[in-house]
Amino acid sequence: MPGIRLGFDVDAVENVDGGWRLEGTPDFHPRHWPRAGDRLDRYTRTFHDVKAVDLIVVEVSAEYVVVAGTGGELLRGAGSLSGARTADPTGEAPSLAEIFGLDPARDAFEWSEIESALGVTLPSDYKRFTGTHGAHTVDDHLLLLREDILEENEWARECVRLDFGGPGTDYTEPWSLGDASRWTADRADVPEWFAPGDDLVLWGLTGNSDLLLWHVRPGAAPDDWPVVLKERGPLWERFEGGFDATLSGLLTGDLQSGYLSRRFGGPHSYR
Repeated sequence: MPGIRLGFDVDAVENVDGGWRLEGTPDFHPRHWPRAGDRLDRYTRTFHDVKAVDLIVVEVSAEYVVVAGTGGELLRGAGSLSGARTADPTGEAPSLAEIFGLDPARDAFEWSEIESALGVTLPSDYKRFTGTHGAHTVDDHLLLLREDILEENEWARECVRLDFGGPGTDYTEPWSLGDASRWTADRADVPEWFAPGDDLVLWGLTGNSDLLLWHVRPGAAPDDWPVVLKERGPLWERFEGGFDATLSGLLTGDLQSGYLSRRFGGPHSYR
């Protein structure tokens, strides 16, 4: 089974019999919250202040954890504890419509003009879901695109060009993202999985200006395009599944994102 990261944001520390009581909040999706018996092995205060610890969770709630072990004397407020555990086995994933409790009413949306302008055929699961249920916001955080997908893709490409081309690049000039001659020589902000000739197509935006895109590879069928997330800086996450598998996995906790999981703990909404 794959491993998942655990996190707890610490606000205050109190010595108790046999350990430490930490006030704060769990991180990530509720399925990824620390549980009694979990091991936490890293305490982070800042990017440059990270300490190894060996602490076992004794008790946990939505407001505090009690831990015991070694390294607790290093804990202060305004930091975070993290660890890992094996992911729970799950059954068949529910569909997005089931997660949101949507009825099967259909919206006959015409995609041909949009696909012609984008120069690609869009994945069928995305067209089926947004064509049926419209373009709305997931859990008041992630906006799915439909009518405005062309305009928002132009903006997203400008954001990515600025990273790929480095300082001084003309990010408004419409050069292809897969044109390696326009990248910085060390491709410092080009993710390792992105190859010359590849492309990105935007399908969602978060309230934090994170971008949800498909990674388009030459010769790959649209339904096989994996999903990637670009946060508003130069960092990326990549998921092997497509639109439906990735979004439903993030909502159920089957998948984990450092940027989205804490927002998708439920109850879920699409409005």
